[in-house]
Amino acid sequence: MYAASSPVAYEVRGAFSAGEVVELALAHGDEHVIKLADTALDVGDEGALAAAVRAVELNEPLR
Repeated sequence: MYAASSPVAYEVRGAFSAGEVVELALAHGDEHVIKLADTALDVGDEGALAAAVRAVELNEPLR
């Protein structure tokens, strides 16, 4: 299993609305990022939305 030896420091760049998260994910284009954003909407809390934004930041965009 792959795992970091220690947690990676991360600061959320601010609050994102659900609409902004979906817009970022769709513009990114990766199906996994889009699915994570969709799941974050289902969960509906700031942590889930922040995780979706982080996925956009970490993955190479397809578009």
